[in-house]
Amino acid sequence: MPPRSFALDLSRTSYVCQSCLTALRGAVNPSPNPQLWFARHASNLTRRNQRRLEAATSKSKTTTLSPQSNEDLQKLISQLQNGELPDSVDLSILQDADVPDGPVSVRYFEQGPDGKTKPLNSDEFNVSTSGLDTEVEDAINDLERQMVETLRMLNKMEKGGMQDRAEILRRQFKTSLKRQYKGKTGPEAEEYGLLRITGFSGSKHRSIAALNSFLARESVVRGGVPKQKDIADCWKAYSAARKSLSTAWGNVPQEVWDFLWVIVSWEKETENPNRMHHIYVLAKDMKSAGVVLRDSQQLLAIEAMFVEGWKEEAIEAWKKAVVTIGSKPETFTGYYELGIRMLSLHGDVERAQRAAETLLSSTEKSDPRILLPVIQALAAKDSTAEKSWEMYRRMRDLLGDGMKIEDYDDVISLFLEANRMEHALQAFVDMMFSGSVDIRGKTRLPIAVSNQFFVGKWLKRLIGAGDPDGAYKVVVYLQKKGISASPIQLNGLIGAWLRSESAESVEKAEDLAWDMIRARLEQVHMRERESSMDQPTRLYDPYHRRRPPSAEEPEFYCSARATAETFSILAESYCSRGLHDRLEDLWDAFQHAAIGPTSFLMNQLMRSYSQNGKADKAVELYWDMTANQSVSPDAHTFLALFNTLSVNRLILRDSELARLDVHKGREFFADMVKAKWKFEAPDVFHILPRTILFTMLKAGDYAGMIIAARTMNQLFDFAPPAPLLLELAAGTATLRVKTRRNVALVMEANNLVDNLIRQNRERLAEQGLDVNNLTAAEKAAELLQVLENLILVKAKAHDIRPDDLRPHLDEAAKEMGVYDILDDETQIAQHRKIIGHVE
Repeated sequence: MPPRSFALDLSRTSYVCQSCLTALRGAVNPSPNPQLWFARHASNLTRRNQRRLEAATSKSKTTTLSPQSNEDLQKLISQLQNGELPDSVDLSILQDADVPDGPVSVRYFEQGPDGKTKPLNSDEFNVSTSGLDTEVEDAINDLERQMVETLRMLNKMEKGGMQDRAEILRRQFKTSLKRQYKGKTGPEAEEYGLLRITGFSGSKHRSIAALNSFLARESVVRGGVPKQKDIADCWKAYSAARKSLSTAWGNVPQEVWDFLWVIVSWEKETENPNRMHHIYVLAKDMKSAGVVLRDSQQLLAIEAMFVEGWKEEAIEAWKKAVVTIGSKPETFTGYYELGIRMLSLHGDVERAQRAAETLLSSTEKSDPRILLPVIQALAAKDSTAEKSWEMYRRMRDLLGDGMKIEDYDDVISLFLEANRMEHALQAFVDMMFSGSVDIRGKTRLPIAVSNQFFVGKWLKRLIGAGDPDGAYKVVVYLQKKGISASPIQLNGLIGAWLRSESAESVEKAEDLAWDMIRARLEQVHMRERESSMDQPTRLYDPYHRRRPPSAEEPEFYCSARATAETFSILAESYCSRGLHDRLEDLWDAFQHAAIGPTSFLMNQLMRSYSQNGKADKAVELYWDMTANQSVSPDAHTFLALFNTLSVNRLILRDSELARLDVHKGREFFADMVKAKWKFEAPDVFHILPRTILFTMLKAGDYAGMIIAARTMNQLFDFAPPAPLLLELAAGTATLRVKTRRNVALVMEANNLVDNLIRQNRERLAEQGLDVNNLTAAEKAAELLQVLENLILVKAKAHDIRPDDLRPHLDEAAKEMGVYDILDDETQIAQHRKIIGHVE
């Protein structure tokens, strides 16, 4: 948890700019040779350097102030010398001060150990006398110069009769000065001022300059909420500067440590995934620097130590802090909650129980859910399994009506992980029946529990919570109780394992799916044998014929028979993983499973054939399944068919194969129009028209493109979107990759499409249409017309003139099976592929 409070006042600092003090003293008690107040010097100047500086600045003027101003200045000087920064500074006390116009030249010298004097430049002088690096000195000098210029400008404005305007600017100037000490806000509204690490100079400490640059970033913390980039940049800058900082930890101000802790310990896990490791490192550095951690910081540091693997050391540190942190009301609860979690995970269950008793029996407010790690630790051992159940009961009693479904899920998950199946089942029964049904110790389950509907709800909840392994344990356990899961429930479990994509889970999914397929094939084989015999056969329970399970595997025999969904789930997995041989084995099993053929499995096999260079077999499978086995194709079927053409498979185009693709593509299109199918998903609704148009474009079938566009407009409600027009104009579908060639293609294509749209708008305007207020139907017609014009441009680029192309449109319409459809409203309505409104 984050620190409870950062009661820091960074608006107060012991540092006062020496030049300011010098100028203020000169304003009160003018000397014969007053120093310029804007010429900044270090506090430890030697007498010799100070005399040289006074001689070099003898041109400065004497300033005389009124008694009231004199008194105010004396008060201001006293505050600054005491390390106090006033809430507001009345700059009007300086408005009568005369500021010299000309530049002042100052030379610096230093006497070495050998007694010789050598000249110094400004950077060397700053390092020698003040310890400030050049970057800090330059920033301060720049700020002072801006202040002088601002005051000079205000004085001139007032002397020129612009008192009102000058007063407004003076107030703005004072406000901006005050804001210099604010800008960053901690999680509990602390205000951090100018955060900076000084005392390091030279090229070897550039990493510290980078860290200072990060600390000066205005957007680091605003309203107490750092951004994910701020957290990452913070650790990047700090880790790079650690080596340099370790040479002089004392140069890091307390304010910087506190601010780094706020960012590094930010609790949002998605934005700070390495939080505990960073806290561990930062806490070690702060200890090395002699920084005393606050109680809340110590708790976080102990937790980070435990997470990083120093478990015994963390627990020992926690024990030692019982008198300091564990006895304070503000940290009492957090202290014992941390101890309970660490002790439970470390296996010290007895001490964890005592800590839990101390916490729950105290008057401090505590959450009974802290018993969850104790329940987990008790359930892990056979000797304490019953105590884990008692602890769960106690937590439930303490929560009362506050016990939520998510709490039951957590308890069930802990019991399943420890293989306490009876406890897990009883906890789920408690959740479903509010504790009114007790099944513990019973060999025969009540009817309310002993049914597939009840099992299905439990499995669905476990799978939805991302625990397919726990769901499988439930299936095995309930089978021993005489309750078998249904194929639908097991299909869900198989799908969950496959979605996890881990090798172990995928293997479990395949094993269970093939067990279901074998059960299906056995049932079909037995049914065939029974139909050929006069006497009915008596089935022998195959559960007893199965080989004995190994010690690692639970005893389970799958009696649920595979369905079409089982084959489809496995087929999709094999196809996506490129396991063509396994897919063919699955297809052979499917043909013997006596299940009505489905288009999904056919589509997956066609897709796999095409990906493995067997496009002809994919097409043969399509004709065989649709003609001989009465499989109804769908949109994915025709998508797979068009992808079998050579222009979609081969990198190097073959002109002869492209000519064959023209005829095959028109044939596939005719079959697509004739087949009785409907769009059922938005994704394929957008992909199929795009694939068809690009296929014909690459094959050079411009007449077919025009007919396809008109047909899809009538049957699919297809209107080419602007991105598709741009891709077709560029002649490539890979414009998302930003290469130099693609950028040039996009620019040319964009100009072409814009010109076509402009020409079409001009023609519409000549027809009397208001091109600025087109209806949705008129806009769709415009896009279709632009597409046709674009196709004509593409054809002309290949020496095919529009007059030569138009006579081929009727031929293309006949080959594509739409010659008698496009002008017949009845035929169009009969062949439409849209269900409702697919977007």
